[in-house]
Amino acid sequence: MIWILCLLPFLVIDGGGQVTANNRPVIGGNPFELIAEDTPTGSVVFKINATDKDGDPLNYGIIGIDSFYFSCNKSSGEVTLVLPLDYETKPDLYIIQTVTDGFENVQKALQIFVTDCNDNAPVFFGMPYAVQVLENTTLGSVICKVTAQDYDDNKMVPVTFTIQEVIPSSDTDLFYINATEDPDSKIAYIKLNGTLDYNKKSTFYQLTINATDAGGMLNNEFIFQSTTAYVSVRVVDVPDLNPEFIGAPYVSSVFEHSPVGQSVLKVSATDGDRGIRDEILYYIESSPKSDLFGIDMNGEIRVAGDIDREALLEDGEQVILQVVAQENMLNVDGQNATATTNVTIRILDINDNKPQFYNCDVTDCDFTASPVEKFFGEIEEHSSVRVPVSNLTITANDPDKDQNGAFNLYLRGKYADCFTVRPQRIINTGLVQILVKDSVAIDYEIVHQMEIEVVANDTDFVSDCCSVAYVTIDLIDINDHTPEFANATYKLMIYEHSSIGSVLATITATDPDSGDYGKITYSLLPESILSLFKVNPSTGTITVVNEDLLDRERSPFFYATLKAQDGMNATGTTFLDIVLLDINDCFPIPIGVYNIFVNENTENFEIQLQATDNDEPGNNNSVIEYKILPSEFSGNFSINVTTGLITNRGPLDREAIDISQNGRIILTVKLYDLGVPSNSNDVNVTVNVEDLNDNGPIFNQTEYTFFVNESTPGAYVGSLKASDNDQTESNNRISFSISQGGAGNFIIRGQKEALGLYRGFLILSDPYLELDYEFQKTYTLIVVAEDNGILGDSNTANATVFVNVLDLNDEPPYINPSSLVDLYIFENTTNGPEQIATLNATDPDTNHDLEFQKLAMSCLKNGKDVGSICDDWLWLAPNGQLFVNHTEDVDYELCDLMVMLLRVEDKLTFLGNRYSQNVSQRVVIQDINDHAPEFLDIKDAFVVIPETAVITTEVASVKAQDKDSGENAILTFSIDKVEFILFSGGTQQLGKIFNSVTTSEDGIYTGSVRVASNLDRTLKGQYQVTVKVVDKGNPSLSATRSVTIFTIDESYRTVLRFLKSVDELTINVPEIIGQLSKATGSTVFVAGIEAEEASKRVIRASDQSIMTVYCIYTNGTAITPDELKSIIQGNSEVLSNLLGLGLYVIGSGESLIQDDVKMFLGVIAGLAAFIVLILIIMVSTIVCMRKSHGRKIRAIKASKVAKALPGEVTQGAEAIPGTNRFNAEGANPILNVDIDQILDLGMDMSSSSSDTGSVKSDYNNILERKNQTHQNFKDDASFLSKDSGNGEEPLAAALNDRENMFHINTALDTTDL
Repeated sequence: MIWILCLLPFLVIDGGGQVTANNRPVIGGNPFELIAEDTPTGSVVFKINATDKDGDPLNYGIIGIDSFYFSCNKSSGEVTLVLPLDYETKPDLYIIQTVTDGFENVQKALQIFVTDCNDNAPVFFGMPYAVQVLENTTLGSVICKVTAQDYDDNKMVPVTFTIQEVIPSSDTDLFYINATEDPDSKIAYIKLNGTLDYNKKSTFYQLTINATDAGGMLNNEFIFQSTTAYVSVRVVDVPDLNPEFIGAPYVSSVFEHSPVGQSVLKVSATDGDRGIRDEILYYIESSPKSDLFGIDMNGEIRVAGDIDREALLEDGEQVILQVVAQENMLNVDGQNATATTNVTIRILDINDNKPQFYNCDVTDCDFTASPVEKFFGEIEEHSSVRVPVSNLTITANDPDKDQNGAFNLYLRGKYADCFTVRPQRIINTGLVQILVKDSVAIDYEIVHQMEIEVVANDTDFVSDCCSVAYVTIDLIDINDHTPEFANATYKLMIYEHSSIGSVLATITATDPDSGDYGKITYSLLPESILSLFKVNPSTGTITVVNEDLLDRERSPFFYATLKAQDGMNATGTTFLDIVLLDINDCFPIPIGVYNIFVNENTENFEIQLQATDNDEPGNNNSVIEYKILPSEFSGNFSINVTTGLITNRGPLDREAIDISQNGRIILTVKLYDLGVPSNSNDVNVTVNVEDLNDNGPIFNQTEYTFFVNESTPGAYVGSLKASDNDQTESNNRISFSISQGGAGNFIIRGQKEALGLYRGFLILSDPYLELDYEFQKTYTLIVVAEDNGILGDSNTANATVFVNVLDLNDEPPYINPSSLVDLYIFENTTNGPEQIATLNATDPDTNHDLEFQKLAMSCLKNGKDVGSICDDWLWLAPNGQLFVNHTEDVDYELCDLMVMLLRVEDKLTFLGNRYSQNVSQRVVIQDINDHAPEFLDIKDAFVVIPETAVITTEVASVKAQDKDSGENAILTFSIDKVEFILFSGGTQQLGKIFNSVTTSEDGIYTGSVRVASNLDRTLKGQYQVTVKVVDKGNPSLSATRSVTIFTIDESYRTVLRFLKSVDELTINVPEIIGQLSKATGSTVFVAGIEAEEASKRVIRASDQSIMTVYCIYTNGTAITPDELKSIIQGNSEVLSNLLGLGLYVIGSGESLIQDDVKMFLGVIAGLAAFIVLILIIMVSTIVCMRKSHGRKIRAIKASKVAKALPGEVTQGAEAIPGTNRFNAEGANPILNVDIDQILDLGMDMSSSSSDTGSVKSDYNNILERKNQTHQNFKDDASFLSKDSGNGEEPLAAALNDRENMFHINTALDTTDL
């Protein structure tokens, strides 16, 4: 029975009485949970639902990569959020729910979806916004683009933009914002809603732009999030205004002839655009006298030329300048910005002019014209005194004003005494006359012309006082002479056909008279000569009138008389003898027509030419020579230059003549005389060359190669071309025949293509005949071409024809497996496209055109498909060359294996499959050291206790990893620098007191910072250790991380005792640290965890552990054990949580469990004892029930046996249980009688002494056993063994030994049945 009690707690009995093993807990619920990101920390976010059929108490927990976001109540399964969630940074969390019933641990993955809340306001990008806008920007123009994005809802939240404020407020409606142009409503365009004006409105605006999201729930409230940004708009002045003159209009004066450069006045203008203040340039746009004044760039008007007041009389003695002020830069319309003003400059007079003479009348004289120095007049000789010279008009003028213009007149010169001048003094202007003073001295026979000088003297103008008029006076004469020739006869010669106007001679006569009296007129006599010549009446020059009539061949001589006549009709004559000279005016003329016939290849023949020339015999003009002009065949002939005899230089070839000429050679012979210039004529000589059959057929090639597909009925093989150079069809007709080869499989048919050109078509001899590649692959034929001459002579030519039977392309290509080897490339190279391999393919067919084709691309990383990231990294050329594209994009960290599925196609496939089997080409990407090691975040604080820190003691650790692989990802830690920061604030550089040990697990490298030498116990503060991690790449990359190690002495060491095993306590370390940090606000450093020795345990429990901790503040101070105990006991929440985690002692003090807790534990212990007692009673009851049931069965069997006994056996004896009497009285005897197997429940046990006794409820025992006590189970067993040994029935045994069987059972009576 004891062993049953021991096994009972581990067994469960079902309702049918069957004992089963422990059932595993079952975790229910959905495989995912939804948690809003605005859920506050400390909230219960879900509960682990688990059931256990056994009803065992369950312990709940969570593990996994994201389990640190939550804490789980081990008893209730409630999961509490301990870190805030953020949908935008981590929308999915993965944890594993764990449940244990004390026997088995069950896990179930749970995916937590963080739901988005409206916790982000829109964020502006590209700030600050500052734009410059031209003031002439048109209405509706975009002046600025603002971009804002709401990170909620995967950045898909539309944003509404408004203009919240405009400064200055007077122009609030000047701008509007429009976001409808962007489909995502993330970009808004600020547009101009009015006109800007730099000069009349503000030059700077500040716009407050509000970006508001679409609204959403946050903390159970529907809110809108908004953000503002400022846009600075600076108006840029544009040159849209013209400059403005200051102080216009302008008036000034200046003396005439002021020096060049003298300042007259200064004009000034300013730019109308006050925001630009462009440089102003000045120029004179118009002026009646453009060369008198100039203007500087600064507006200073200066004298630029000689100013003459007298030249400005018509302008009112003033100059009006139109001055333009122009901005240096073009205005907004691309034009010059200008302003115009008038500047009036009055010219003051000085005595700067001397008198001048003019040839005009006073009343009609232009004094602006140039003065005249020479004047002409006439007067008859011996005219009377005071008679003025006629045809002479002289006006004197001094343009100076008033007395500056007075001057005197007088005469000078050789003949000054013959004349006088009137008037002798003039003011400004006056008419000047010259009168005869001495009439005798005026004599034509002595002098024909007199010259005098009239002097005008301005006595007040000292430097250049006088002007002179030179007057020429012609004297009039009387006629008294006749014309005369020098010779009586003139012999003249001229070439025949001299051109019209050619001068024959110039013959003049003389007459001493002057004027019309001495003027001579010439003429020719007789009138008939006028058809040939004419004479100039004035000059006496004789010229040709008709060149055609001057023909020496018709009349070589002419005679004429030349007459001279003056103005009074007096005449004189001379005789002219004219001789015509010969010129070369006649051309050689051929005699006869020349057209001859000659057979080709004739050796010698001659052609005699004849010609004549009508020029004068005996000179070169009539001598004729011959010359063959260059032509295609002129080199085949020669000609005698003087006789004109043509001979051939060799045989003629009809075939050398163009066939279109039909054998004709046309020679052009030039006939030319020896005159100067030479005259020539051409004559054609036609030579007709007759054709002979002197050329044989010629194939265009000596060998032909043709290809014919097999199995093609009546196939066309190819064509041969032959030509015959003879030019007549009777000599160049060609026929074809096969003289050898072909075995009767081929025939050839000829066809004319052109004159002398024939083509022979080679075909199979029968329309149903097919060639067989397997039977015969090649044929060699000899084809003969033959012509037929006129006289029966013929020529032949042979050509060899090779006929190749083609095998049809019916085999698919295949890619050579030897070329499909793994290829290796390095990532992140920058060499551009690079060939890495050439794939080879083969086609069994003799003629093929193979093209490689890429079918698909697989991108793998660590054996997993990573999508299409590497699709464009490889390029397969049609010729099988494999290139790496975009080598700078190849990234091992994204993809380490590229597998290209490809095939090859035969473009020339005639039958069957044209594609090869699909194959794969693997390209392995090799890592290079392109990533520096990266430290993982450290949340632990590190302390060192100098008193106990022996060498190799670990005082801190850092973790790092490298995204590279292989050697590039192997990391080594080292100590780069150690500084000690004292509590006083100073620092101290230390040597190598620490070293590092590198370990790794699953690609994460840990650098253990260990003590390398004894630490100075006197130093109080913290160590600042710079840890350096270096990979093994070439070149290697590194990173550093600073680690703070606080120095703490052992007095701050706190020992915490837990009613947990080391493994359980290790699992709970994060939660314990969290509770301690929550209570103390410090960083908790766990120095160690170990099992407590059984001899030192305060409470007798199976598992107790010790955790050693230090509680350190960020300033390096720590908490003593007493302080920590006081803090924990003062925080009921933390104390309750720590007790729930198994804490029962802090330090070496008494247990933290209070009396009420102990009472509670006592109650629990009492309940446990009560439950154990109940279980014992239940077990006893079940055992007794089993025995009672067995006795009942045996009693039934005993009753049957009793009925079978004889009556005498029972008479006189006591009542026997199982008899009719007892049955009638309702007795229920229990006898040890076996029943049939069908009633056996498998629980039968050996007979005991209790089974042999009878009990009753309403009657006294009929059998008593005196002086017998209750026997134990051992006695019963021995008794049963004795009964079973003699083979007696139970009833008989009872009768025979009834006293030995009797005992009293006080526990049961018959009613229990």
